[in-house]
Amino acid sequence: MRTASADLLAVRTITADGSDVYLRVTASPVDLEIRWLREGDLRVAGSPVLFPAGDRARRRIGTNFRAGTTFYLATAGSDQDWCGVVDWNVYS
Repeated sequence: MRTASADLLAVRTITADGSDVYLRVTASPVDLEIRWLREGDLRVAGSPVLFPAGDRARRRIGTNFRAGTTFYLATAGSDQDWCGVVDWNVYS
């Protein structure tokens, strides 16, 4: 499992076939909707996942990725600062 919390919107690469991506928002002043997008092909994206303000639950935002997939996270409707932890290459 790979984990990152520095740049939450950075591009990441899946290295383990069939793995999942999780996110835990640790601080946000507002509700967030976050989804993953494939780098280089914005037509391929996950459905937005709601992260209510103050809720620190870890949520799955994507499943069954192929090795070599590059993705990044995007927020819908908010430019507020937020913090969190991304886990990818996870089998659950």
